[in-house]
Amino acid sequence: MAGLTTTQTFSDGDTVTAAKLNNIVANCSIDADAITTAKILDSNVTLAKMATGSVDTGQLVADSVENSKLDDMAARTVKVNATDAAANPTDIPMSNGTDVAENKLLVGTTDSINAVKFNTDLELDATDSAAADIRVADTLINGKSAFDAAAGADPVVPANDTVLIYDASGTGNKLRKATVTNMMQTLPALTTTSGVVRLATTERSVDPTTAGTVAADVLTVNNASPMLAKAWGYIKTASSAIVGGSSILQNCTVSRTGTGAFTVLFDPVDVPSVKYIVMGNGRSGAYARGLQVVSSSLATTGFTFVTVDTEDTSGAARDPDGGVQFVVYGLTS
Repeated sequence: MAGLTTTQTFSDGDTVTAAKLNNIVANCSIDADAITTAKILDSNVTLAKMATGSVDTGQLVADSVENSKLDDMAARTVKVNATDAAANPTDIPMSNGTDVAENKLLVGTTDSINAVKFNTDLELDATDSAAADIRVADTLINGKSAFDAAAGADPVVPANDTVLIYDASGTGNKLRKATVTNMMQTLPALTTTSGVVRLATTERSVDPTTAGTVAADVLTVNNASPMLAKAWGYIKTASSAIVGGSSILQNCTVSRTGTGAFTVLFDPVDVPSVKYIVMGNGRSGAYARGLQVVSSSLATTGFTFVTVDTEDTSGAARDPDGGVQFVVYGLTS
């Protein structure tokens, strides 16, 4: 019998009995591949008739599992394998679990995938579902601490510190870094070359030995500008030492070598050259006249000057008894 195999075989002349007929049905078996799809009644294959684990990836038709057939996920989560090895996916939260979003991005590290906040230096350009871009947040600048020099250090930003600039003439990513010095040197100058502009404090201008003074302080003697006073001094009377002074005259000594004649010695450091002049004036109370300072010799170790009566056509020297003051101008370099 096609599709069936029985244990009862009849031969010519055999007697047909009820038992033999019953055995044909009771002891028959269905041949392999004998049941076709057309022989299965619609809806007759139920879940109960399927063995556990009988359906695997090989039995699934490509693109047949819809999103709606996947298990529900928690709000604002994504499904990833966040481990450093092959593993089943897990749900990574992209918010704090409440109605407040945290602006997170998935970031792959060397051993994991993490949801990382970006709402400190970066932000969304709009609120929630209206956001389309990520932009720089105001906190990128105003949220940072101000430059803070070490205790006792120069408060000026170090020349090798860097800032970000947009390089208009560059190619590719035009965001570049530049040192503070380079940024200053790109400013237009009054001459054909650009340079670093650094202004000294009043204290450093008066006394370049002040801690922290450097050659770049353009208002100090270190700049060697002939238009800037390099030093000044004041002698109260002919018999006194310098009672006021600054810069290269700090701690200098003065001696009277004759009527109205004085020698000032730089101490403890000599000046590097004699490219300087001495100018000054004083008063002679005994004659109720003004005095003019006339320098007679200059040296790297010091200088001499004479106080001359401004009203005496003979140019007579007179000692100051109302004080005399002088200023040193020049390159001193």
